[in-house]
Amino acid sequence: MAGERMMDKRWGRMLFGVIALIFGLLFLFVPGFTLTLFLVLFGIFMILAGLVLIGFSRSRADGTHRNLNIAEGIIDIVIGVIAIFAPGFTALLAAYLVAVFLILAGLFTMAESLISPRGTRTFGTSNRWLLFGGGLIAFVVGVLIAIYPGSGILAFLWIIGIILVIIGIFYIVSGLRMRTVAQPTTTR
Repeated sequence: MAGERMMDKRWGRMLFGVIALIFGLLFLFVPGFTLTLFLVLFGIFMILAGLVLIGFSRSRADGTHRNLNIAEGIIDIVIGVIAIFAPGFTALLAAYLVAVFLILAGLFTMAESLISPRGTRTFGTSNRWLLFGGGLIAFVVGVLIAIYPGSGILAFLWIIGIILVIIGIFYIVSGLRMRTVAQPTTTR
């Protein structure tokens, strides 16, 4: 019985690894397709979420909450339709949102480094320089994504692909290394 469970875990782990590896390779070698597929699935999710919110609003007795649910549902549906029928626009918008986030996070982190107290140390160096360096990197990457949004999306997809390939390989190797444990027999 224990050996059967171990085999189930082994094959489950290997199957997960193969799926991660396949999707990782798709992200690396066919990034346009995977991005479009992701945005279409996201669009379907948003449309379904919007329909559920609108349906849920009918059961609400309170007019304010009902109106908010209807408004949110309509917004979700519009976002879903845009994601499905204009995936390029949706991807571009997502790239700009990431760029704005990185630019602002970088600026705030650099500002924090300038006002942090002197003398605080980590890894033998001042925290201020670590904060400033991290903020500067975030800022520069944000500016680069804002200037070249297509390349930013592509780099993001490649990072996802590399991570999935690594995870897939680890799970496959882990599954191959698992051995069935023989159940000891007891005789009376």
